[in-house]
Amino acid sequence: MTSLARAVTRAPMFLARHLWVWPLVGAVAISLAGIWVRNRVDTTTRAELASRLQTLLNADVAALRLWFNKQKYDAKAFASDVRMREAIVDLAAMGQDAATTPEALADAEPAQALQTCLKPLLEAQHYLDYVVVAPDKRILASPHRFQVGRTAPPGYELFLKRALADMIAVSRPFAREASASQRAEGPTMFVAAPVKTTNGVIVAVLGLRMKPEEEFSSIFSVARMGETGESYAFDRRGVMLTASRFDEQLRGLGLITNGPDATSILSLKLLDPGVNLSQGEHPKVAREDLPLTRMADSATKGNRDVDVEGYRNYRGEKVVGAWAWLPEYNMGVATEVASDEAFQNLYTLRQAFLVLFGLLVLSGGGIFFFTLMVERLQASVRKSALTARRLGQYVLMQEIGRGANGMVYRARHALLRRPVAVKLLSPDMTNAASAARFEHEVQITSQLTHPNTVAIYDYGRTPEGLFYYAMEYLSGIELHQLVRKFGPQPAGRVIHILRQVCGSLAEAHGIGLIHRDIKPANVVLTQRGGAGDIVKVLDFGLVKALHQSPSAADTAKAVVGTPHFMSPEAIERPDTVDARSDLYSLGAIGYWLLAGKTLFQSDKVESLLDQHVKVEPLPPSARSRFPASADLEQLIMQCLAKTPGERPPSAQALDDALAQCSAAGSWTPADADAWWRENAAAFEAAPVTTMAEKTLIIAPRA
Repeated sequence: MTSLARAVTRAPMFLARHLWVWPLVGAVAISLAGIWVRNRVDTTTRAELASRLQTLLNADVAALRLWFNKQKYDAKAFASDVRMREAIVDLAAMGQDAATTPEALADAEPAQALQTCLKPLLEAQHYLDYVVVAPDKRILASPHRFQVGRTAPPGYELFLKRALADMIAVSRPFAREASASQRAEGPTMFVAAPVKTTNGVIVAVLGLRMKPEEEFSSIFSVARMGETGESYAFDRRGVMLTASRFDEQLRGLGLITNGPDATSILSLKLLDPGVNLSQGEHPKVAREDLPLTRMADSATKGNRDVDVEGYRNYRGEKVVGAWAWLPEYNMGVATEVASDEAFQNLYTLRQAFLVLFGLLVLSGGGIFFFTLMVERLQASVRKSALTARRLGQYVLMQEIGRGANGMVYRARHALLRRPVAVKLLSPDMTNAASAARFEHEVQITSQLTHPNTVAIYDYGRTPEGLFYYAMEYLSGIELHQLVRKFGPQPAGRVIHILRQVCGSLAEAHGIGLIHRDIKPANVVLTQRGGAGDIVKVLDFGLVKALHQSPSAADTAKAVVGTPHFMSPEAIERPDTVDARSDLYSLGAIGYWLLAGKTLFQSDKVESLLDQHVKVEPLPPSARSRFPASADLEQLIMQCLAKTPGERPPSAQALDDALAQCSAAGSWTPADADAWWRENAAAFEAAPVTTMAEKTLIIAPRA
């Protein structure tokens, strides 16, 4: 409160001395107001678009239900017609006689009477033809003689089962079976009704065949948005059941056959190509390996949703859309429109805002330009040293990593020609505090000589004021990436890795140094001397010396570490951490390697820290489909004890316990060599320089 009061008191004097601040304050205020207005317009536009998409979807679903109900009404009326019912009952009776041949059924008087009755009705209602199927799935009547007497094709199951259960059924489109002498007519669909005797016994099913390209697809061509909008239906596999308005383009892209009558019905699966096919781009993987679009994946899981943030459709174009799964018809319905068209007005407003904002920034920049000139000149001098690609004895080859406060280069010693990694403070971030932390990191790390700790070769400062140090060059894979790419690791390999980390920590703990940021991103697997699976422990920037006074380091009493791997005492009592805090973090790494998951999962840092303090984690075997040896799992859980006294007493003791596990030694040098022969090529050009998860530094509480 005292600092706040002092700042408020001094503010008027500062503003009086620096009048150039006033225009900047005004510019900031106007910018914030503009951003607020822009965000409100953006939010309102998206909400309105979501509402329009939902309305279109509801209209499509309502039209679909009306159409289905109309087809059901027709089928029920046909099946209830006295003349047709009597003819079908007679055919069913003939079909039960084993002596009746298919030819006799096709030529029977009831069959002819049925066809005579149905023909004008089919033409009037735009049905293609009909079929009568007995309960035993035999076809009793059809205009196509080759079908009579045969068992109904598998596609008929889409309507037969429901019709035989005394319901009116409308099938989804399906591929029609053709005879040897008749070419396939493309997709077909049926509406079917049960035919009963006067006493209510179902003796057959009357199915009326339709062409889905006509009425069924036309339902979805009415309610759609703009020039790029389309609505369509699809099945549980994500296969289109209606024709696309872009069939001609799909033929050109090779997604459907290039014939005049070719259609996307039953020919196109709603796959996300990962690229925009309309712009001539080609997927990077085979089509059969592509995932469903976000819409199709969600809908086929039974979801109803709307997405106005944008996703790729089956042509790879970014669209917004709404979708629903209709369980009563076992199909999904979606309506989509290209994002560019949907947000055309919003994009125009954004461009206008950006122009105004740009002018405002230029005006503000001109006011304080000269006040920044000196600082820019100083930074320019430091950057010119980087442009020369030389720092002291080291020639910089290539930038291989960049963080918030610095960057890392692959380099070589000018005389020794030895490859090294050179880490230096960013010219823009160089100040007394950052230089002190940088120097602290290199001084601490240089005291460590264990083969599993990254080696520091040199430290220096150029005449231009660039701080840097040189360390051994590592090419390999962080444990974070190892699990992300290859999944949970075998117990033998986990033991092999953890023991090497124990060796590095044992040396550091032996001279009174606590790492405080042990995590998978700071442990690297590499190759050395032809041997694979050599561990290197990195990043001693947050190390704490147990013998130093509380004022010797800025973070002595701060909460530091990475949330997923912090010990309970590092969160509650950071000034009391000792070597056993590192062992908790190492146990969390072992858990990550075995289970492929972190101890706790949450998007909020506060929740993660609270769980470390209060919640007992499940054993790795309970969260992974891979079994873990009981003794190794028990040792990992011991490391994760909430109380430091219940953990192994030291890194060396943990190393000894790991050596006694049943799986110890099961990962052999031959296994490591084989793994690296298979996978090393992917890492040779990818040196390890960055962290997968940010380290947390919170000032100590009052």
